[in-house]
Amino acid sequence: MALASRNITSAKRKFKSRPRRSEPDIIIPAAGMGYRMKSYGAKALINIYDDTCIIERQIELLWSVYPKSEIFITIGFEAEKIKKRLENYPIRFIHNPIHETTNVLCSLGLAAEATLSQEIIIVYGDLIFNENTIKNLKGSSKIVVDKGSSFLRKSEVGVIVGENGVTNFSFGLDDKWAQIACLTGKELDIFKQISTKEQTRQWFGYEALNYIIENGGKIDYVTPKSMKIFEIDTPKDLEKIPKNKLTFG
Repeated sequence: MALASRNITSAKRKFKSRPRRSEPDIIIPAAGMGYRMKSYGAKALINIYDDTCIIERQIELLWSVYPKSEIFITIGFEAEKIKKRLENYPIRFIHNPIHETTNVLCSLGLAAEATLSQEIIIVYGDLIFNENTIKNLKGSSKIVVDKGSSFLRKSEVGVIVGENGVTNFSFGLDDKWAQIACLTGKELDIFKQISTKEQTRQWFGYEALNYIIENGGKIDYVTPKSMKIFEIDTPKDLEKIPKNKLTFG
């Protein structure tokens, strides 16, 4: 079982401690280095506006939509810097001690083991999005889809969708998975079972989602109206960063 350390202090952002109810737990994987962005440090700590970094914006938006949820952040690369930057937030940190030799599924699995809710929301730690993108995720297993690649790169993982939901995750498809997902019920059970196995340590998140579908799980999808989202993956992506809240509201 992964150990979670809680940081709760009173400082610049006055968040109250979150009571545990039947709300989903939220997982943000931020343990990886991101080789194309190595010189910039942890991608989650890149400032976007008003001295607010990517992961701070994520936390604040997620709590604006899911105010009673517990947030778990997996850390590895520059872990102490991330913990220091977020020391004033009532969140839980999950350390991935093998982040240099594993892929994102390992980090997700470590955090999923530490959660207590029967529902989790996953939001990758290098995403910038608006509030509409993360609404209406609760209640069933589903992912956020960027229809026709309006925002995400053509090279990102795509999805095939049908009347009964998502049927496959793969590359070379027009509709893109926005790297945001909600899992509950059978789908969450399968995810927890597969994500911490030694043989899946090199898996990406979408590979686990394919496994869920192949083993009888059902994953629906949403294409939020007025969504805005993009991923920081290369130095060129920094040019897209909004200069203030209004330009990406």
